[in-house]
Amino acid sequence: MKENQQSHHESLLQTCAWCNQRLSADEDTYGFGAKSNPTLELRDSEGEFVTLRLSLTEKTIIALVAPEESPARDAGFDLLFLTCSEECAQDLKDALDLERDVFSD
Repeated sequence: MKENQQSHHESLLQTCAWCNQRLSADEDTYGFGAKSNPTLELRDSEGEFVTLRLSLTEKTIIALVAPEESPARDAGFDLLFLTCSEECAQDLKDALDLERDVFSD
């Protein structure tokens, strides 16, 4: 990974996926995984950050694509999210659930 890519990657690891606030090293960080829509092709993005547009909340969020050979993928998660608080984690989960419920077959 090039130096500027690594710097950007590190910056995203320190950013809340929901509110975009900087994650503080001396405060708790919250994370959770999610399964992606099977039609979403993520193979070329494993180990990288992707942005996802949530149509219903009109919000763009940041997710880390779990690498194929990772504990997250073994647990059934394709995407990983970091948040600055339990409230942001819950708000993000609620928004993802809403998108899934509305757009599922």
